[in-house]
Amino acid sequence: MKRNGFTLVEILAVLVIIGIMALVTVPAVTKSIRDARKEKDDVNIDTVLNAAYDYVQKNPSSLPTSEEPTSKICATSLICAGLLKSEINTQVEGFGSHAITVTYYQTKPDTIPNSSKFFSNYLFTYVEDSGCASTTCTTGS
Repeated sequence: MKRNGFTLVEILAVLVIIGIMALVTVPAVTKSIRDARKEKDDVNIDTVLNAAYDYVQKNPSSLPTSEEPTSKICATSLICAGLLKSEINTQVEGFGSHAITVTYYQTKPDTIPNSSKFFSNYLFTYVEDSGCASTTCTTGS
């Protein structure tokens, strides 16, 4: 007897194998995508913190003083100063409503929180700040 095509059992076996493969690969791919997004956000925040450090080097008056141990730099100010490209606005969710707080420490703290970086006695921390949402660049004539 001549056989044309596949039997129902063969087709079902292939579908079960494909289903098992999907069950194994989909969570792994999803985790990889989530990890890549987190890594991208961490790199972007690190870039912003480095730009804030450059900003205070060029504008020392923005550093905290002994009377006022914490200061704030709006994230959009870094774009206005030319230290970040404006594309970061679209790469970091809610970027415009964030700020970098700069806190003075005589010695390095024991723990550095996530989204923070310590440079020469100053802790730079990337935080949400709705007061920065309306900050725009002004150009002089």
